[in-house]
Amino acid sequence: MFSIATIAISISIIIVSQKELPTEDLKLAREALTFAKEAEANIYSEKIYKESVGLYDSAMANWSRENDRFILVRDYSLVISFAKRSKKKAEEAREESIKKSVNLNNDVKAAFVNLAKKIELYNKLFKDLPLSKSVFDAHNKSKMFLSESKIAHENGKLKEAEILFKKAEIYVNHANVAAAKMLRDYFNDHSKWKNLANDAIAASRGGNKVILVDKFARKLYVYQSGKVLRSYDAEFGPNWMAHKERAGDKATPEGNYRITKKKERGNTIYHKALLLDYPNSEDKIRFAAKKRQGLISRSAGIGNLIEIHGHGGQGFNWTSGCVGLRDKDIDDLYRLVSSGTRVTIVGSVEPLSVITKGLDF
Repeated sequence: MFSIATIAISISIIIVSQKELPTEDLKLAREALTFAKEAEANIYSEKIYKESVGLYDSAMANWSRENDRFILVRDYSLVISFAKRSKKKAEEAREESIKKSVNLNNDVKAAFVNLAKKIELYNKLFKDLPLSKSVFDAHNKSKMFLSESKIAHENGKLKEAEILFKKAEIYVNHANVAAAKMLRDYFNDHSKWKNLANDAIAASRGGNKVILVDKFARKLYVYQSGKVLRSYDAEFGPNWMAHKERAGDKATPEGNYRITKKKERGNTIYHKALLLDYPNSEDKIRFAAKKRQGLISRSAGIGNLIEIHGHGGQGFNWTSGCVGLRDKDIDDLYRLVSSGTRVTIVGSVEPLSVITKGLDF
């Protein structure tokens, strides 16, 4: 005869064996989470993935709590519910991640092309402008982040590639917008420059030699009888695109000037030089007005000793505001001109549309 204890144990075993255990559901949930993470759902479907992890953690917490209870009263239904919901969310996260990563992959490839065009636009239009250090640094950072983004993309790190790309885009947009504004603002004076240039050329038609300096073209022209007699490559001050306002600003002045003195070797450190009458009366009036308006420091001087001189051919704008020519070119120019020769300096003879070659910026 079975004892009462034996019968009770048998009944308990039957009851427990009939309970649905959560082990298989928990296993399936873990597998689904693993597959989701392999698809980088934790990156591309972060919200849903976190929900799945939270549900799995709830399942495990409830399982532990039920296991601490007396065997006959254990109820795993909530554990199983959490596990199944975790599995479903993990599968959703995986699918969303795959779709997003594919879209991101395609989007980044197209974006690389567009961003490279912006960087190339800077190189074509802006790189030779006297830009601020912040603009220059922003352009360099854009190139660096774009390169790093491409490497991350090639290595399948799409989210990292996207973040790096966004940084590159922010920096190149800053550089291009700032440079474009500087260029447009400067060319507000183009009509004035054009009138100055036309007047200078007209003044040469009587047979007089006239010097016309075009800063954007980096050229010094000698006109006679309305035609170009000579042309030389020219270099200017580092701040050549600014309007000269004071001593030490490294800007090359614009306007009409005259040669006041021809300097041979021994009278100049620049091989030969042609001294101009800067500041002329217009420069002095403008300088005084800006001082009154507080746009120039009261202690600032207007500057002088602007020359056309030798030692050019450096390949960059390096003078203190003068016009630098190669020594052989200053020798040639020196023979052609005399004291009193007119020198007209303009920002650009050509309009901005020609300078930019129709590029949209």
